Amino acid sequence: MIITCPECSTKFKLDDERIAEGGAKVRCSRCQNIFQVQKPRPPEQPFPSIEISREGFEEEPKWKERSSRRSSSLILLIVLLVLAGVGYGAFLIWEKSPDLKKAGLSFSALKQYLGLPEEKEGSIALEKLRGYYLENIKSARLFVIEGQAVNHWNESRSLLRVKGTLLDAKGTRVEEKLVYCGNILSEKDLKELPKEAIEKSLSSQFGISFSNVNIPPGKSVPFMIVFTDFPSGTPGEKSGQEPSGKPGEVPPGLSDFTVEVVSSQKGSK
Repeated sequence: MIITCPECSTKFKLDDERIAEGGAKVRCSRCQNIFQVQKPRPPEQPFPSIEISREGFEEEPKWKERSSRRSSSLILLIVLLVLAGVGYGAFLIWEKSPDLKKAGLSFSALKQYLGLPEEKEGSIALEKLRGYYLENIKSARLFVIEGQAVNHWNESRSLLRVKGTLLDAKGTRVEEKLVYCGNILSEKDLKELPKEAIEKSLSSQFGISFSNVNIPPGKSVPFMIVFTDFPSGTPGEKSGQEPSGKPGEVPPGLSDFTVEVVSSQKGSK
């Protein structure tokens, strides 16, 4: 069977016989996410078709067929009248409420006017993005992306995750990396720590001091994406020009990078 990781959408082939009847937990080899899979059910056998002879049955009178059609038409007419009444009622509410007129009769404003509970909707916004090169004494060159993830939900959110992508001069993807927010390293650590230590320091899903847990509405959490593996001379580096080692200064040869929010979870109460 083919299974798909709910975190990174990577697909894997898994032998059905390795899954117990009650299901099993598997780990994604790409993003290390652990999730539950169920054993596929055997296809249901179709019911055998049975032919019924019409002999011995009397045909339904024509007047009964016409009566059934009239009943269906009457039900349809009643439904249309009810819908028309609801629409007229909504129009009267809109006419009497200046607030609803300003809102353009949005569904959300109508629910608020009628006292109905508002559904929880929102998003995570990315702000204060910057990308720069640093020279590491052990791994040669690093490219670092920093930013802030702002909670625009009307509830607390946890385990925010973002993806950074490096692009070359033609806009082609060079490298991409997924990280959890709330993990930050100093410039000194970035220059001196080995590659493995940098990766480990930025891998906590909860963030430093649980900074990536229960982020209130309107609040932000920092994030850092560090690229240690990308082809020499990319992304878009000009010939003969060394990248800057000062944070916040993007080398002129850098083509572009993008950052997007991958996932977040509802915070605990």
